[in-house]
Amino acid sequence: MPEEPGVDAPDTFEFETGIENAPVEPYQAHEIRVFRAPAHTVRMTVTGERSYIRVRPVNASPMAHTDRYVSLLDIKNEEVAFIKDLNELDEGSRKVIEEELAQRYLRATIERVHSIQMEYGVTYWDVMTDRGKREFVIRGHENTHWASDTRLLLTDVDGNRFEVIDYTQLDPQSVRLIETNV
Repeated sequence: MPEEPGVDAPDTFEFETGIENAPVEPYQAHEIRVFRAPAHTVRMTVTGERSYIRVRPVNASPMAHTDRYVSLLDIKNEEVAFIKDLNELDEGSRKVIEEELAQRYLRATIERVHSIQMEYGVTYWDVMTDRGKREFVIRGHENTHWASDTRLLLTDVDGNRFEVIDYTQLDPQSVRLIETNV
């Protein structure tokens, strides 16, 4: 096909993907504002600099520090902001991030243990949680974590998370089951 007169053909062509490049150093809490627009999309604006059309908060330590050490990832999963403490954010930004983290790291609190059965490295739990009666399966000891002397964190085979805030405060049967099986 002949070239059109007066139009220069570029030697190289760069396709613009519309994806922002992550900053060299992540932005800090005082530099950003996080909000929803539209209703289910989390966005971030950096004061006087740029906006990210979609960010996703992830917690570096979701079990031990629920309100600290939060990264905001762009759509390429690159860190664009790091928040040491959510209290450093404005109230609106903090609320959006807390809602997103609560959804992402959903966990049920175990209030009573009905039974724990172990069989060939698999543990079957029957419990009452703050979300109702649950039966779940845990494979291996790596999915059972003592966060303190009395706080127990569990992850079942489907990735659901469960927490016993202080097992010594449960009823005597629950305490006995946990002490003899975990």
